[in-house]
Amino acid sequence: MNRSPVWVADVERFSANLRAFVATWRAHWPRTRVAYSYKTNRLVQFLHAAELAGAGAEVACEVEYELAVAVAETDQRNIVVDGPAKSDALLACAGAGGALVLADSISELDRAVAHGVRRIGLRVAIDSFSGAMTRFGIAPGEIEAAARAAAGLGLTVEALSTHLVSTDFDPADGRVVVNWPRPPAEHARAATMLAGLAHVLRASGHPVETIDLGGGFPPAPAVASHARGVAAALRAGGFDGTLLLEPGRAVVADAVDLLFTVVAVKTLGDGSRCLVCDAGTNFLPGALTAPPRIEALGASGPVSPALVTGPLCLNVDVLHPRAELPAVAPGARLVARSVGAYQQVAATQFGEVPPAVAVRDPAAQPVSV
Repeated sequence: MNRSPVWVADVERFSANLRAFVATWRAHWPRTRVAYSYKTNRLVQFLHAAELAGAGAEVACEVEYELAVAVAETDQRNIVVDGPAKSDALLACAGAGGALVLADSISELDRAVAHGVRRIGLRVAIDSFSGAMTRFGIAPGEIEAAARAAAGLGLTVEALSTHLVSTDFDPADGRVVVNWPRPPAEHARAATMLAGLAHVLRASGHPVETIDLGGGFPPAPAVASHARGVAAALRAGGFDGTLLLEPGRAVVADAVDLLFTVVAVKTLGDGSRCLVCDAGTNFLPGALTAPPRIEALGASGPVSPALVTGPLCLNVDVLHPRAELPAVAPGARLVARSVGAYQQVAATQFGEVPPAVAVRDPAAQPVSV
């Protein structure tokens, strides 16, 4: 393959990750369901694979909803609609199809009903790992009032949901920081909180069938410690219903690499080595907060640090500040490993057109789209 840059997607790896993730959770909580998070990576082959594996879809916009229905052919009752600013069109789709809508505020209940939504969940606010107050969800102290408001509109609260964010601003200096995966104890505490709220709602005549812990989990087998802690917390809280999870990064991160090419090799004023490449933060925006692992294909020998930069006229267009790489010349191929989460969907239109995608799918012939 001569084209560069190019995304290399492994559907077999994605499917194996998803199967292992679900099996690990069901070993500790048999009533576990999964809705794959479309916002993480919506390559259509992954969406098909998730559906074939029996996963539902977690969507946050109308485009993702249409992908779930028209492309992945997901049963609309297995679609979870989340997000802080749901459009009227998205709510109308959910209402017509019978999807589960997770309300981000009490005021959203009125809009949901107006668009025919009948299946509702309440997203519960939980503070960020940074200590900052979250802007997502309904305060725990207002959940009972939200359930009463839902009942007054003819709705039944089917689920309580929360999500431990993995990306936030550092309150000390405003930098964007990534903290993934979240520790097992934090998910266990979230499960304890939701189980307690479910108990309160049940006692007030609003039984909740499902607890949704969102994402922020590591892949299997590491996720087993999370599953054990969450299952213990749910049992201790008297909850015996369905556990819903919305994994994204855990199943897709290592299913995509980015292959790209060294255009120039320079020695900078301080004597350090700089590799100028044809892919940058336009395609890997996550490199600005967490540089990917970069390898040189077909090259060997002693390694030394190299500044790996992209093609943009921006001084911050840096894929890695000190990648340990052997000596390479212009034309050498590099690969950024495990960049399947939030990179393709967040790539910008700055610079060249988006890279082609080479898909490895054992169920089909290799194709490029």
